[in-house]
Amino acid sequence: MKFGSITPELIAMSVQDRHYKDLKKAILAVSDALNAELADLVDAGCKVVQMEEPQIHMLAAKGLSGDPVLNVDFMVEVFNNTVRGLRGKAEIWCHTCWGNPAGQRIFKTMPSYAPALDGLNRLDADVITFECCSMGGSDLEAIGKGMKEKKIAIGVVDHHTLQVETPEQVAALIRRALKHIPAERLVLSTDCGMGREGMSRRHAFYKMVSIVQGANLVKRELGLPEGPCLAADDRFSMVE
Repeated sequence: MKFGSITPELIAMSVQDRHYKDLKKAILAVSDALNAELADLVDAGCKVVQMEEPQIHMLAAKGLSGDPVLNVDFMVEVFNNTVRGLRGKAEIWCHTCWGNPAGQRIFKTMPSYAPALDGLNRLDADVITFECCSMGGSDLEAIGKGMKEKKIAIGVVDHHTLQVETPEQVAALIRRALKHIPAERLVLSTDCGMGREGMSRRHAFYKMVSIVQGANLVKRELGLPEGPCLAADDRFSMVE
C-alpha cells in the first residue's frame, strides 16, 4: 500500500484558524497531528508514505526567503517533523509538481527545480519526485548533479494533456534521464495526479500503459528483466 497525505502547511493555510491565530504555530500543530496518524498507519502495515506538495520548490522558485514562515528552511523543518520516526519502517516519498487545477498549468513559463535542490536534499525522505515530461526534461542534468543519494522519481507522462505519450516518447525521456541519474536510483512516475477533473480514466489508463511499455523498451536495451503489462497482452485484447 502507498498512502498519500497532504502536507501541514497546505492544511494550515486552507482552514480558518480560530485557535492558534499564528500560522507558524498552526502548521507545527498540524504537523504533530499528521505524524501521529501516519505513525499509526505505518505500524498497521503501510509500506510507502508519500507527502504531497511541500512548498519548498514553489518558495525557492519565487525567491522567497525573508518571511518567517514561508521560507525553505521552515518547510524542511515541517516536513521532517511530520515524518519523524517513520523512515526505516516505511519508504518515505516527497511529491513535487508545478500545479494541476483541473488539468491547467499555473505558470506561464515553467520554473526550474534548481533553486530547490538544496532544500529537497535535506528532507528525511527516500524518494523525491520531479515533474519532467511537461518541462521537456529541462532540469534532468541539474537534478542528477544535485541529488546524489536519494532515489529520483521522474514524471514521464504529462498530467495536463489528453494526448497519450507513446512508449517511444517515454523511452526517449528515460534515456535522457539515465545520462544523469544512475538506473538503480531512477524511478518512473507521472508528472502529477491525473484525477483533478482534467482527464478521463481512459486517458489516464493508457498513459500508465505507456509508462510500462516505454520502460520495457529501455530495459530490453539494457538487458534488464521487463515488467509485465497485461494491457498490452494480446490474450486480453478484445480486438479480433
